[in-house]
This record gives sequence, C-alpha cells and structure tokens, in this order.
Amino acid sequence: MGDSMTTSGSHVSSEKNGPILEADTSNANSEVGTKGQLDSEVERWFATVGNTFPPSQLSIIPMLQAAQATLGYLPREVMQVIARHLVVPAALVEGVASFYAQFRFNKPGRHRITVCTGTACYVRGSGKLIDDIELNLKIASGETTADGAVSLESVSCFGACALAPVVVLDDKVLRQQTSESMKKVVQEISSDPSEDKPQEIHSSPTVRGTGK
Repeated sequence: MGDSMTTSGSHVSSEKNGPILEADTSNANSEVGTKGQLDSEVERWFATVGNTFPPSQLSIIPMLQAAQATLGYLPREVMQVIARHLVVPAALVEGVASFYAQFRFNKPGRHRITVCTGTACYVRGSGKLIDDIELNLKIASGETTADGAVSLESVSCFGACALAPVVVLDDKVLRQQTSESMKKVVQEISSDPSEDKPQEIHSSPTVRGTGK
C-alpha cells in the first residue's frame, strides 16, 4: 500500500526512493559556535582585565571602554558581566553605554569609517559625504558590509571643527574630505582588508546627539 516511510535522526526516508528530507542544522550549529566563541572572549577579557576594576559605579565607563578596546564593540553579554561585577542593574550599564556615542553595540567591520555630523562639518558637506559613502558601500550609516570589511558610522562632533568636514578612518583623522577623496578611501580599504590599522588616537566620551 504505497511507500512506507521511516524516520531516523533528522532523516525521513522512503524505502522506494531513499532519503527525501534531511534537516539543515548548519545555521543553528554556526550560531551556537559563534555564541560559544563570544562567551569565551568575554570570559577571557574579564579574567585578564575586567576584574581589576573596583566594584563601584564610577567604574562603569572605564570598564565599558576597556571592554570595547578588547572586543571591538559591546555585546550584551559583556555588559551583563560588568553589571554583575559592579553589583548594579544591567539596565544601568546599558543605559550609560547608550548615552555615549563612542560605544558600539554591533560587531564592527575590519575598517570603520566615522563621519562627523557636527555643525561645522555639516555645513561643509558631511551630509552629502555620508550619502555618497552609503551608495559606494551599499549600506546605511550604522551598518557593516556583508563581507565584514567596512562599517559606516556618524558622530555628532569630534572637536576638530577647523578640519571640517572630518572623517575618521579606524583611528586616523582625515581632514577636509570630499566625495571624491572618500571614494578613493572606500576603494582602497574594500580591496585591501588586511591593511594595517592607523595609529590609535584617544578622545573623551561624546554624548550621543550632542557635540559635547
């Protein structure tokens, strides 16, 4: 009476036609592997760096800065670890991180393009710069290219108004940029993802949505 069907593990078989369906668990396995790797990175950061901070609310920003310096961004897992260490609500840590423009919550690309949108830069064309870079990279500000090569971000002010419009590539300040100059930059970093990062520069936290 027709073909009999049997199941074994993730296979559904027909005695006549052999296997006709196999569950695809590759994506699930990949997600589990990525999660496990992230947990290990967070644990390693806390064991070597995070637990050296005193358990005080005053340590929230320094710990967030230290975590991002190591991980490249702030996954929720690391903010939860910080909250437990400081004995404060995780919502407080996440709220502080959200308040400052320097903190990122998504894994950045190998290169980061950050465009200043402060008044001095904006009146000199930084808005058009962002539009053109988005077209060249085929992503919106706040996103990363599919190959993980480049992330595009904006910030309210770098405090370098005399150099407007200012773009920061990784940690290198590029002054008085134009659509043409940025097109060349995008082409170079997109074709050479192994390029060494420029020398790092440090700045104080910038509040999101302000130039302070």
